[in-house]
Amino acid sequence: MNSLIYWFARLLCRLVFTIGNGLTVYGVENIPRNGPVIVVANHSSLLDGFVLTACLPRKITYFSSAYLFDLPLVGPFLCSIGAIPVEKNEGGVTAVKKALKVLGEGGSLGIFPEGGVRPEGKLRDLQPGWAYLALKSGAPVLPVAIRGSSTVLPPGARIPRRGRITVVIGKMQYRPRELRPGREAMTVVNTWLIQELECLLEYKSS
Repeated sequence: MNSLIYWFARLLCRLVFTIGNGLTVYGVENIPRNGPVIVVANHSSLLDGFVLTACLPRKITYFSSAYLFDLPLVGPFLCSIGAIPVEKNEGGVTAVKKALKVLGEGGSLGIFPEGGVRPEGKLRDLQPGWAYLALKSGAPVLPVAIRGSSTVLPPGARIPRRGRITVVIGKMQYRPRELRPGREAMTVVNTWLIQELECLLEYKSS
């Protein structure tokens, strides 16, 4: 994918959210400038991928359900930023291989571990795949909370409304050395992420 296309898409997203709605970002200093990282965020609107692209100063590779590539605006956007479509019948093995390749090359991976759009402020059980990926790769995890996107574009809506969006970026966390890929370890990592995202969703600037 042409890097110029990605950065143009990022600039366009940033302009739209900053001018049209008002985008506030906290914790930009927590974003690593280089090296592999797994960015994990809550998911309450189809706008969330656009939001992360606008506020994170690194190229992020997203894994998105294949059907999203057929949606107006969303599909062309996903193609422009180099997102990787994942078919339901592919299974987790293929997706994990693709993800490990991105991380192995020092890239950034964007994941919405809730497995779909959920009501804002109501975190559900997270899909275990992301936790396995974090444990397997050893890549650090960067938790990100997005607030307000579901007000701007509620689930089921097609036309965005005006509204403010706030993004809170947490501190990067590394996998404890004693944890290895397995069901118990994935439960530990999932529990940690839920707690971290809940704290970030409640964050209020001083």
